[in-house]
Amino acid sequence: MRVEEKFFREMYHQICLLTDADLAKNFIDMLEMDAGEKPDGLLTYGYIDAEAGFTFSILGGAQTAGGKLKIFPINYKKAAIVRRRAADSADVKILTDIYALAFRDRMQMINDAYAVDDAKEQTRFIKNLDAFRHPDYPDDVVVYFLSAEHKPELMWVRCMSVDENILTGVLLNEPTKDFGCHAGDLIKFGVAQINEQNILLYLPTTEGNALA
Repeated sequence: MRVEEKFFREMYHQICLLTDADLAKNFIDMLEMDAGEKPDGLLTYGYIDAEAGFTFSILGGAQTAGGKLKIFPINYKKAAIVRRRAADSADVKILTDIYALAFRDRMQMINDAYAVDDAKEQTRFIKNLDAFRHPDYPDDVVVYFLSAEHKPELMWVRCMSVDENILTGVLLNEPTKDFGCHAGDLIKFGVAQINEQNILLYLPTTEGNALA
């Protein structure tokens, strides 16, 4: 199965083998291997960078030819990451059970560096949001803005927390009409059903939306 066919939670905080020779060759100069050896994949760890989206941190190079998996250590002379959108065509296999102990410290370092508070982490596991998530930016969902005066607008909102099915997020786009909020504001939204179809709907409040 390819990366583009996997939902982000299947790869989130998992050790993923990405098999793609073209992708691997971009990191050959960072891999410790004998002359003549050629990686056709990368051993990686999946995490979410809130600003840059779903990302794979490279743990090593991989050679899968001949039915055996060989891992090449990596020298971290520069950033060794691959964004999900750049790895969409790679075949992916989850190998956490095999390599979790070997890369425990590296995984913990990544988890610490990109940790979010519990409120935000909780929103990543709300399945009712999955149909509205950006494929490369799992924290970002598309929300309908409606009013009696204006035509509906669709805008991206970055999830921050949830409380009794009401979500709070940061508005990422500037509305073209006056909905009482602006890009960068904290807004409320939730799941609503219109014409038997679920949507995410902006919920105006009287408290004001501006970030403190």
